Amino acid sequence: MNWFFNKKYRLGLGFGAIIFVVAGTLIMTMITLQRSFDINRKINDKYVPSIGRLQELESYTLRSKDLIKEWAFVQRVEEDLHRKEMKSISDSSLMKSWMRLQEVKSNFSAEEQKSLDTLERKVGEMLIQFKAVQELLPTFDSYSNPVALMDAESYFIEGSGIPLVVEQAEGILNRLRKRQTERMNAEIEEMNVQFSRLTGVLVIVSLFVLFAGIAIAYFTTKLRKQKEESEVQKEQLNLLYRDLTDSINYAQRLQNTILPNMGAVRQIFNKSFVFYVPKAVVSGDFYWFKNVGGRKLFAAADCTGHGVPGAFMSLVGHNFLNHVTKVFVDPSQILNNVNRLGTEVLRNNNNGVRDGMDIALCAIDEKEMLLEYCGANIPLYVVRNNEIIELAPTKRSIGTFGEKGDSFATQKFQLEKNDMVYACSDGYADQFGEATNKKFMRKRFKEMLSAIASLEIDAQEKTLHETFDAWKGSVEQTDDLLVIGIRI
Repeated sequence: MNWFFNKKYRLGLGFGAIIFVVAGTLIMTMITLQRSFDINRKINDKYVPSIGRLQELESYTLRSKDLIKEWAFVQRVEEDLHRKEMKSISDSSLMKSWMRLQEVKSNFSAEEQKSLDTLERKVGEMLIQFKAVQELLPTFDSYSNPVALMDAESYFIEGSGIPLVVEQAEGILNRLRKRQTERMNAEIEEMNVQFSRLTGVLVIVSLFVLFAGIAIAYFTTKLRKQKEESEVQKEQLNLLYRDLTDSINYAQRLQNTILPNMGAVRQIFNKSFVFYVPKAVVSGDFYWFKNVGGRKLFAAADCTGHGVPGAFMSLVGHNFLNHVTKVFVDPSQILNNVNRLGTEVLRNNNNGVRDGMDIALCAIDEKEMLLEYCGANIPLYVVRNNEIIELAPTKRSIGTFGEKGDSFATQKFQLEKNDMVYACSDGYADQFGEATNKKFMRKRFKEMLSAIASLEIDAQEKTLHETFDAWKGSVEQTDDLLVIGIRI
């Protein structure tokens, strides 16, 4: 326990506590803001349109009630503005308002949708009765006909006719609007409660940081008396920082060196391309090419995550492949042994996320025109005469830690001249589009491969790049991208 009484350790503990508390507060803030964003989006996408269109229909209903009564009881010329307004409402405005409400019908519960069906009938009844009054008294002179005038006025007997159907429609509209408003207010109240809770936490954290800062300032003052020792420690820390920075930079260069350049790739496959776009500076996807015993091997791999974690896994996977292919050349033997190594090396973490690798591994014998394929969750595509053939993978990742499942098996496929062979990660198909906010999807990706397979190799890569940029637009890239194409 001597370390606890050392000023340096107490200072470090204080900083650590502040970082921990602030980090927790930031996480809570982000969660609260995200929930607030979700609630606001729900209000704007669901409740606001629903309430607005209910209010619009209610406004037309109330206005038409007054205008049609004036039509029946006040003799006016045909050009009267009120008569024109009533005619416009009964001819189009009221029905258009109803149709706009129908567009957001899915925002209502099943019970409320039944009320909307009833409302639809009431609107229909209103329109029929409005039209009847208008047809009875179409002109200024028609008011001289006592029979027509009496018939028109009969639609306004209290408790029946137009007053009754309008009252029923208003009742339905009021109930629906009230329920939607209550739900919206409940969502807003939930958001306010969360913000109140966050405010309380921020006050507590601020007080904690304040007192921690006072304590740190006190210990810092005490440490100033040890100036000479502090200078030595500072220099040591600078050296350590430089060493750490150099190590990180070297790790980045090392991750780059495992990926062969296109000159090396085309020494193995003359007509080939690699479309590779990391999401971050470093990537969890990697490609691998090797000549082994008269066979040309290549692989497209997708490791857990992207960025630094994915890059670390790519180094592990690349080293496994190089190690295992010193002994084995059959794709299934290679993957079974890579899986064995992965099972021994990788471990599950506490939050349920497991490290692993999906991969498509191929061996091509160009003399025999034979392709041997083995895959872990990544299929292989062969395009022949604009027809795409999919070789399905084993539904199991590398590094499954002894889980039950079939071992990896090699599939053999007889190639023909000018066949196009593709292996890819799921980054392209999973990319969200700016225009649709939907994924590109594997089906569209396969259709694109079939369409571009007849193009020259460089033109295929260019088309993949342009199509991806056009689809993505300004949306953030979803995942690392890797597509390998080889012309036989």
